[in-house]
Amino acid sequence: MKRYLSIFVLALLVTMVFATSCRDDILLEPLPTLEGTYDGAYIVITGYKTTSADTSISTLEMRFSDESYWFDSDNSPDNFCSPRGSYILTNSMELTETNDGCNVTAKERDNPRGAFSIRRPGDSVIMLQQLEPDTLKQILLIKR
Repeated sequence: MKRYLSIFVLALLVTMVFATSCRDDILLEPLPTLEGTYDGAYIVITGYKTTSADTSISTLEMRFSDESYWFDSDNSPDNFCSPRGSYILTNSMELTETNDGCNVTAKERDNPRGAFSIRRPGDSVIMLQQLEPDTLKQILLIKR
């Protein structure tokens, strides 16, 4: 009987050690999709951190499907294009433009493309890209 009791206690101890060690595992859940329509602002600062900084701001509507985005500048059609393309969402966001959506006066170089850092507090999306030597692009969005 003593032998069975010691085997039971040993098995119970091993089970408890295993159960408590798994409790500290870190499980990373996938990022929720960006799918939907967002309203916000697009800000481009050229000459960032210089005395001659030039800031362009536009309100915008940005839509995301599973793999595509549409960027529509609302009040400054002459300042920004309305590009479309695909995106990859990981710990950052990579925008690949497939259509620049530019008119004659907008600067195609200001289109959001390439890698952006991304933060997602609540229903908001904050994207930031700093290009060398002195350009900063920000996209600030709130989901509808």
